[in-house]
Amino acid sequence: MQDTAQLQHKPKPQVVSLPARPERVAAPPGPAKPDGQTRGSAERLLKAMRLVKRARFNAHERLESKHVMSVAAFTFATVFEISLSLLPVVYGANIAPDVRSFIDYAAIVTGLFLFGFGLVVGLANYQTRAVFLQRCAMDLANLGREMEIAMPLTVAELQDYRRRYHEIEARCPFNHSAVDLELAQAHRNDKRAVRKAKFGEAMDIYGPYVLAALAYLSLWATFWLMLNATGR
Repeated sequence: MQDTAQLQHKPKPQVVSLPARPERVAAPPGPAKPDGQTRGSAERLLKAMRLVKRARFNAHERLESKHVMSVAAFTFATVFEISLSLLPVVYGANIAPDVRSFIDYAAIVTGLFLFGFGLVVGLANYQTRAVFLQRCAMDLANLGREMEIAMPLTVAELQDYRRRYHEIEARCPFNHSAVDLELAQAHRNDKRAVRKAKFGEAMDIYGPYVLAALAYLSLWATFWLMLNATGR
């Protein structure tokens, strides 16, 4: 009986409830990994960026050369016009009347030519265009180096670089010419293509001034011959 009473008064074991198992939270999706198509698009964008950069650096150098050439041509033409105007004053007694009239007329026309030439050069604005194109090329060079460091790119990053590339292009109000692009596309090892591109660039820089000088001299030579033929 005593054993039975002890068993009845024995404390019951406590049931401890385990905490509920926490639900597994899905990790946030990471950035998309670049695939082969994205890599190819990034390489094409970088190639186009480098090509435009070289073309705009070429345009900067070409326009700077045209500015120097225009200043030299305008200076030479001004000196020629002043010398032509002073010729009858200094040697008036030794110049025939018909020659004196021809020189006076040529001096007036040359002055008008200089006025028109100054307007054309001023409106061309070579130096300002060269500065804008140089800044655009430098910005493209910096963007290209940044893109090279960040590669490989995701789709979102590639779209951001593409947007920045077009923004840099849009900020420049001027564009390079076909001569600049041809020189940029010419490979260094292709001597023929480089010579052809260099010749086109030289013609663009010096050709108009050489042709204008030849046309000016030919016009007055023809006019002088016609006067001599009429006088005879």
